[in-house]
Amino acid sequence: MQQGMHVNDLKSVTRFLTALGDPVRLQILFLLGEAGRLNVGDIASKFEITRPAISHHLKILRDADIVGSQKVGQEVYYWLARDSVVDNLRSLADATASMPCKE
Repeated sequence: MQQGMHVNDLKSVTRFLTALGDPVRLQILFLLGEAGRLNVGDIASKFEITRPAISHHLKILRDADIVGSQKVGQEVYYWLARDSVVDNLRSLADATASMPCKE
């Protein structure tokens, strides 16, 4: 069986899709895409879950290169890593677009 993606792209896209498999993380992606840079408290204020739970979701998103982060003083700010998100979506789209779908 021939793979439609290079193994590194496959790993990256798998990590990307797994990270976005949770509705809260998907909502965080859209929130950061609309709002720009936000700290954990700002993000947590938009959800009905605890700040530690938001931090956990942000770690998963950061590990999948979906968000970037920077510590400023006592606060950590997060933003959407748009280029990485687009690259992962493009890799998936390119790999599936060339498939000879058999019916």
